[in-house]
Amino acid sequence: MEHCSILWNTNLEHQQSTRALLRGLKIIGILAEGRDGMRLTEIARKAGLSKSSAHRLLQTLAQEGFVAQNGVSSHYHLSLKLLWLASNLIDGLGLDQLVRPLLEELAHTTRETVHMALLDGEAAVYIEKIDSPSSIRLYSRVGKRVPLHCTGLGKAILAYLPEERVSEIVAVEGLPRRTAYTITKPKALGEHLAVIRAQGYALDEEEHEEGVRCIAAPLFDRQTHVIGAVSITTIGLRVDREMLLSGWPQLRDCTQKVSTVLQHH
Repeated sequence: MEHCSILWNTNLEHQQSTRALLRGLKIIGILAEGRDGMRLTEIARKAGLSKSSAHRLLQTLAQEGFVAQNGVSSHYHLSLKLLWLASNLIDGLGLDQLVRPLLEELAHTTRETVHMALLDGEAAVYIEKIDSPSSIRLYSRVGKRVPLHCTGLGKAILAYLPEERVSEIVAVEGLPRRTAYTITKPKALGEHLAVIRAQGYALDEEEHEEGVRCIAAPLFDRQTHVIGAVSITTIGLRVDREMLLSGWPQLRDCTQKVSTVLQHH
């Protein structure tokens, strides 16, 4: 009888663990569909759970680094740890061998530094950098987080996010001045983002760092949601605005190809 009791308890614990795992994975899937994050009530409803059960699972996922919570709106969203897992999968699939050559080609044809970044919460994170073929090197590194409101990459992303999500990001991060050219007023930023959407690219004209200019264009997933951007970065004293804009056709071609690769793998 004692042996049967131990087996019954073991099976029960196994069932409970499996159930919790399945519920946690379901929550991750739900958050993946909510591009702007979700409140606890909405997550619980979609998962068919009580708020207390959903909250416990979310706290566990947060402790393990898979989920993060916006401090202002209390929305939950997936964290960059999933990108790390995805990057390992990408390496296994050879996806990096498809994306990096496109960025290298852009750097070669423009003879400038090329960055690729993905949106992570309220910032953009560099995931690729191809140095300029010239002797000039820019200080930037893969893994670095950069603000959205004053970088070309960031503005290219912001321009294609819903207005309410942009408002949330501004509420959390503010619009801190980095240089004399940084946009620091929400209304001015909104008008600027409308221009970016109309032309398809964003310019950073020394708004984040004095002496550095860049042009950037967005990347989209299979559902046409913006997920990141690619930029051409230059030294302002060497490249003026018109020279920077001359790289737009190559940048547009590159981002279209990179988006296609991301959408089909």
